[in-house]
Amino acid sequence: MENQEQQLVLDFGMLTVAQQERVDKFIKQQKDAIQNNTREGNAIETLLNEGGFRKGIDYENTIKTRIVTGEKEFHYDGFKADITYETVEGSISILYKKYDSTTNRIVTQKCYIGRNLDKLECSAITSQYRAYKPTTLFDKLVEKNNKAQLDYNSANREKSVIDYTVNKYKTLFPNATVTIGKDYYKSYRNSYNEFSTVIVTFNSGSYIIFRLGYENDKEFIHKKFDAVEAKLNAIEILTLYNQQN
Repeated sequence: MENQEQQLVLDFGMLTVAQQERVDKFIKQQKDAIQNNTREGNAIETLLNEGGFRKGIDYENTIKTRIVTGEKEFHYDGFKADITYETVEGSISILYKKYDSTTNRIVTQKCYIGRNLDKLECSAITSQYRAYKPTTLFDKLVEKNNKAQLDYNSANREKSVIDYTVNKYKTLFPNATVTIGKDYYKSYRNSYNEFSTVIVTFNSGSYIIFRLGYENDKEFIHKKFDAVEAKLNAIEILTLYNQQN
C-alpha cells in the first residue's frame, strides 16, 4: 500500500497523507495567526482611542489579510506543494514627529506598539522601556512632537545667527577666510556635546574661533591663535607684553 501511495505521488504529483496533514496544519496555523493578530490589534486600537490617540494622525493600523496562491516549500518536511491560504500582515504603529537635521525638516516616524494587559509600550517616545497607561503614553507622544518643533526652531535660530555672523566678519575683514566649524564641550555627565563655531582665518595663519550666542552679535572668543607671536621666543614675548599699556 505504501508503494502504491509513493507511485501515485510520482505519477500525478499527489501529496502523501503525511504531506497533506502538514499542509492542513500550516493552513490552520495561518487562520489562528489571523484571529490572534486581529484580536490583539483590536485590543490595542481600543486602548489607543481611549487614551486620546487619533487614527491616521497619532497612529496607524496596517493589519490586513490577503489570499496567497502558489507553490509553498516545506523545508523541514522536504517537499513543495501548490496551495491556497489566507495570511495576515501589517502592524499597529504610533506616528511621532522628529527633527531631521540633514534635511532641516520635521519628519514623521513610526514606532511599533505593544500591549501589556491594559497598558501600552512604545520605546521610541519614552525614556524607559516599559508599558504605560494609554493617557500617559499619549502625553509622551505630545512631548515628543513638541520637542521636534523646539529642535527645528532651535536649529533654524542657530542657522540664522551663523549666517549673520559669517556675513558680518566677511564684511569687516574681506581679506580673511570665514568658515563654519564645530567643537565640543564635556558635560557634567561626562558626555560630549557639539556646538557650532565661526572661524576667521587670516593670511598669516592667525585665527579666532567664535562661539555663538543665542542672538546676533552675542558671539565670544572661544579659541585664538597668533601666528606672529608663535614665532617669538620667551624674551621677545615678554618684551612685547611689557610694551602694552
